[in-house]
Amino acid sequence: MNTRAWIVFLDESGVSLLPRIRRTYSPRGRTPLLRHRLNWKRASMAGALGYHSTDPDRGGRLCFHLKPGSYDTAGLIEVLKQVKVFYRGE
Repeated sequence: MNTRAWIVFLDESGVSLLPRIRRTYSPRGRTPLLRHRLNWKRASMAGALGYHSTDPDRGGRLCFHLKPGSYDTAGLIEVLKQVKVFYRGE
């Protein structure tokens, strides 16, 4: 039995750096006009959560990667290479 095996879950998601909900102080019953510059900035996150397969006392390991914009195939391959380095020697 391999005692060095880790089970790793990888997920990628995009987030907006501006809040989705804005509070306004308009009079009750009047629809507020929200004005902004439409300068939406986006970021992407990739996270890997790993659990040791034979030793539950080791706990989980979390590593994540942040990137402005969005991921493409080459960007996710780079994340997988960094996850491999993170688990090296385990």
